[in-house]
Amino acid sequence: MSTDAAAQPGLPAEWLPADYTTVELAALIEAILLVSPEPPTIEEIAAGTELATDEIETGLALLEQRTDRGWLVQRHGRRLSLATNPRYADRVRMFLGLDREAKLSSASLEALALVAYQQPVTRAEVERIRGVDSSGVLATLHARGLIEPVARLATVGNPIQYGTTALFLNHFGLQSLDDLPPIGVINGKDGAEMLAAAQAEAWTDETSEGE
Repeated sequence: MSTDAAAQPGLPAEWLPADYTTVELAALIEAILLVSPEPPTIEEIAAGTELATDEIETGLALLEQRTDRGWLVQRHGRRLSLATNPRYADRVRMFLGLDREAKLSSASLEALALVAYQQPVTRAEVERIRGVDSSGVLATLHARGLIEPVARLATVGNPIQYGTTALFLNHFGLQSLDDLPPIGVINGKDGAEMLAAAQAEAWTDETSEGE
């Protein structure tokens, strides 16, 4: 955790601690996230501060344990950002004079849930599970910044695969996808198994179309 005074000309050596405490590491990460124009990765923070990734993880763990602040740390894959604590969302909107966010339709929520739990997922896979055309709701979710193209399926036509965004985490007050609640039981069957089976059938259909 040592810092090099020579690497930072103009700063007196006494201003540079020989070792960062966990609290100081957390404060450093907070400062980086506040000034970063784009959500950085853990590796980018480590490289930019000449610290080890495990040191960044140590400071990050302390930040994520804090629940008494007006913000929280969000993980979108390996990228990190600060977001308003959902506990204070109503008061923040009140202060900013914002109307309550338009609610998503039940169809949009259904499609969004499928993307969130099965990502990356194609439109055909969503439609196979929902049983109806889903191009409209997916376009709406994309326009609202809740989903985004993340890859293309390695099959005929290379259909787009969708995943959720950092805004999705903000919208539902999640720190990461790990905070998604379990699917549970649907009509007496394991929901996760049902979704996986339906997704596999959709993938088989897409593949067989080109044969």
